[in-house]
Amino acid sequence: MSNAAASPIGPDAPDALRPEFRIEGEFAVRAVLRELMARRALVTLYPEGHIDDALVTHIVHVGPEGIELDATGQPRSAAALRRASFAIGVAFPGSVKTQFRLERLSSTDEAPLPAAAGAAAATVTRLQAPLPAELYRLQRREAFRVSPPPEDDAHCVQHVGVGRELRHPLVDLSAGGLAVLLLPGSAVPAPGRIWRHSRIETAVVPPIPCELVVRGVYPDPAHDDARRVAFAFQAMPSEVLRRIQVYVIDIEKRLRGANGGAAAGTTPACS
Repeated sequence: MSNAAASPIGPDAPDALRPEFRIEGEFAVRAVLRELMARRALVTLYPEGHIDDALVTHIVHVGPEGIELDATGQPRSAAALRRASFAIGVAFPGSVKTQFRLERLSSTDEAPLPAAAGAAAATVTRLQAPLPAELYRLQRREAFRVSPPPEDDAHCVQHVGVGRELRHPLVDLSAGGLAVLLLPGSAVPAPGRIWRHSRIETAVVPPIPCELVVRGVYPDPAHDDARRVAFAFQAMPSEVLRRIQVYVIDIEKRLRGANGGAAAGTTPACS
């Protein structure tokens, strides 16, 4: 999984996993995984040798017999994980990166979920694996964000009143937040201000609704009179956060391909 190691949002290379960050023993490992499950933290699973088939999910069960994750609606990634000798799981609860290795992955299909009228029912797919023997909790001072390429035409749409919206260029994006460019003359929000009923709009994915809280306002290095505003997501449903993470991974994959495998285009978060 050598190309995954170059990715700031993907798995750290084995030689970068220092022993002081290791947690081992069944009780301790299970406690960390149960915390991820309770927080409904997003977990990205990277199959060995096929990181482009990453699956974004969450943990649905942790017990002495192993761990279970949801893979509903992601058949290609689920198939790649079943074929892989192992997979690396990565989660970012708060400022801590949690990483673990799963082996002997298998899956089961359950009865379809009830569907709305006229829609196809979705079969529930679950991935199972034995508990990992160890995991790593890596403190991160900052999350890494990716900058959408120009062809994405990515914007954050701000709702400012009935029938009134403003579109701001999307500077960068992560699973935890985003930054926009406020052009000269735009009202600058104070830290803590909430932008309700906002959405991310791009040319490549359907609109993604989001609720944003201002974390900081900074000069923009590329525009003398503009400001860059960093936001964190708040009160976001897990399915919406999963859509954002899938888009982040897609951007990084495209940037990596355009730069010969290097994870270029990533920038430190402003918040």
